[in-house]
Amino acid sequence: MTVKAVRIFLFILFCAVCLGVWNLSGGKPSVAGSDNCSYNESAYTGLNLNSLEKELTTTGLIGRIHGAYPDGRLFVLSVREPDNFFSHVEFSLIGADGDTTKELSKSQRHDLVCIQGKFIRNPSPQKHIKVKSLEILESPMTKENLIPYRREVTLPDDLRNKNSFTGKVHAVAGDGKILVVEYQDGVIPIYIKSPDVSKDLYRGDIVEIGYRIQRKPGHPTHLQLESLQVLDSLVKWHGEEKELTGTLVKFSKSPQVQFDVYAMEVETQGVKRYFTLVNFEDEEVFKAIRNKLARIWDSHAETARSGRNVLINPAVRIRARGKINIVAKDQANPQILLTSPEDIDSVAKV
Repeated sequence: MTVKAVRIFLFILFCAVCLGVWNLSGGKPSVAGSDNCSYNESAYTGLNLNSLEKELTTTGLIGRIHGAYPDGRLFVLSVREPDNFFSHVEFSLIGADGDTTKELSKSQRHDLVCIQGKFIRNPSPQKHIKVKSLEILESPMTKENLIPYRREVTLPDDLRNKNSFTGKVHAVAGDGKILVVEYQDGVIPIYIKSPDVSKDLYRGDIVEIGYRIQRKPGHPTHLQLESLQVLDSLVKWHGEEKELTGTLVKFSKSPQVQFDVYAMEVETQGVKRYFTLVNFEDEEVFKAIRNKLARIWDSHAETARSGRNVLINPAVRIRARGKINIVAKDQANPQILLTSPEDIDSVAKV
């Protein structure tokens, strides 16, 4: 490997850490100040379910809230292996009673939590935990960073009088056995009979879903897949030069994002996708891009509002030119690789 190639690789690594793709210190949580929980590193090495179950039933299982949707009683915990950000497992959380469900509802994305409870038997390949107690150890998304958000979709009511919808793949795992789809701003687990129909999907794919609403569980809403058609495959965009126009979006600094990252909301076939705006070749260029986007954002800060898991400014539209980058099936958002700040234009204030 040439010196130049090494420098490029190291900078890509740096950017990946800063964007929260790799957070090399994120696997070892601190539980200082907790009287009830302790972190036993060896129990998390290899993410062995028997070892994690022992923690769950004794000193507490520690991880970060990946997603919290109190209205739909949908909560997901992400547990990571020490010193390996890429190795993680997700668990669905269910309150054991009304009081525990209320405690779960107080949690928010990125919260570091310690839970006690037990695994429950269910047909899903994703383990579910009945939570008996929960302690929030760290809540990094301060109230100052949050703007109240009201969901647009009501589940399952908005799905009752239809049998199909156009949505976006939110997650696919377990060789297609686990499929989660977004309908508008709702996040819905899908029961899959045959993973062959879903194993090749990418996060962000636009799909037409034929479904039946499952009677159980009542919360959160689960769907039985009847048919699936890919309307727009995101991976086919990879490597293409695109000029896209959309609404300016900000992912605020968090435990998974080391500084504010900007993106644009782009509609395709009526479905919204977020494209992050990055440069992996030059640290100074990337900084200049972020600074330009920050100036645009700050000049219209009064019109910013909260999205489901981002801040969005509906009064600001931008145009960006660059190469689309999609390197993994579970990549959180596609990227637009920019060569300079001049690749971004402020289009208009709506």
